[in-house]
Amino acid sequence: MKTQALRDTAPMEAAQADGVVTTQWYSALDNRREAFALRHRGYVNASLIEASPFGIYSDVYDELPTTVVAGLFRRGACIATLRLSFYAPGTRSAALPCENVYPEVQGVKDAAQGLVVELSRLSIDPDIKNTRYRARLYAAAIRAGVTACIAMDARHLLVATQTKWQSFYQHVMAFKALGPPQFYPPGDVPVVLLGRALDDELKRRLSRNMFFKIDDAELEELKTLLPSLIAPAKVAV
Repeated sequence: MKTQALRDTAPMEAAQADGVVTTQWYSALDNRREAFALRHRGYVNASLIEASPFGIYSDVYDELPTTVVAGLFRRGACIATLRLSFYAPGTRSAALPCENVYPEVQGVKDAAQGLVVELSRLSIDPDIKNTRYRARLYAAAIRAGVTACIAMDARHLLVATQTKWQSFYQHVMAFKALGPPQFYPPGDVPVVLLGRALDDELKRRLSRNMFFKIDDAELEELKTLLPSLIAPAKVAV
């Protein structure tokens, strides 16, 4: 899958890393322990959950056939993860985790002209302390998610994120807040729901940003891979 060179600037971390990050995609039927273990470590470090003896964190939405999980790997270790949840108009399943928290989601679903995708559960290795590198890794995870959405011909994007990241989405991709922040499980940290259409204007924005620019070969690879990971009866592409 796609490789990216994300260079550490802290000398200690730079000595341990070659800077190349690859993305692995998982269906609900795959073994996702590495991604869930990283999510667990990140949430425990952020005091969102208590440590589990199993060393993983997942919820019921991870088990839906309309869910895929991305794991970003460096030197064989999962260092970031992101979940994508797909909703196709006309289906009755509650495929979007955010809809049980944010009443505004029903309006998005009712008006949807194609796939709606929620990006959530973004976690980064808490042992990576370099702030600049963490920010780039965060952006790399979002880039992977948006690229996947384009490959699946999604029409609307939703992001549930802590308010401290809200300006990133608004500045880079012109997301808009759909309502006031809520307590999105787990933890008691305010989380805002952002949304926007996945349209030509967003694609132009991404094409002008060297970090987010998507190459054709990567897109074609995802167009082949992702539909095979999602139950065809649940999401039509």
